[in-house]
Amino acid sequence: MNTTHKPSVLDARGCLKTRPHARTLLTSLCAMMLCIGLSGCSFLKPAKSTTRYYVLTPVAATSSGPGSLAVGLGQVKLPAYLFNTPLAVRKGTNEVEYLDSALWAERLDTGFQRVLAANLAIILPTDRILLSAWQRDAVAAELYVALEQFDVDATGQGVLVARWRILSPGGEKLLKAGSSRLSRQGPPPDAGASGAIATLSHLAADFSRQLAQALQEATSGQAATVAK
Repeated sequence: MNTTHKPSVLDARGCLKTRPHARTLLTSLCAMMLCIGLSGCSFLKPAKSTTRYYVLTPVAATSSGPGSLAVGLGQVKLPAYLFNTPLAVRKGTNEVEYLDSALWAERLDTGFQRVLAANLAIILPTDRILLSAWQRDAVAAELYVALEQFDVDATGQGVLVARWRILSPGGEKLLKAGSSRLSRQGPPPDAGASGAIATLSHLAADFSRQLAQALQEATSGQAATVAK
């Protein structure tokens, strides 16, 4: 005699009859769906974003009075790997990784130009650093910078490598040119991106001091003042 029972049958009204354990499972599923739909179960809530946004910062301002040296600062050129929004961390000679939780709040070429201008205005000092576009007779020299490397590694060491040129107004004459390679030790990025950003800001300040000295040397034989 076959004693196999079917999991469900139709009653006299044609309705589906379920066994007790099936009803229990159905009840549990309905309760879970009710929890999801009405109360918003906490385990389904999106995780809070840990992304943070950073900018480079200039050196601290001094109380020195403004000088008269006017400088035109062109747009800073970057290597392609620095156009990515996340902070670049060098893993080796030929390897770079990006911290998706640490993003630049502005384009790095714009941010570096902004900080370089602010640093030069403080270090020279002068209140006449013109950005990207200027009249030929408004400046005593033109400065152009191309970064080749600007990052930190896993140990926290930051490196800045750049080429720069100082031209006469209108770019007719090369007054001075050079390259810079600077390094600074800071906290590793794993300890927090803020430390890495501070290291890069210090590197930008060191670079600014080199350029300020080069500008003073390049323009020492010229009239330091020009018509506004």
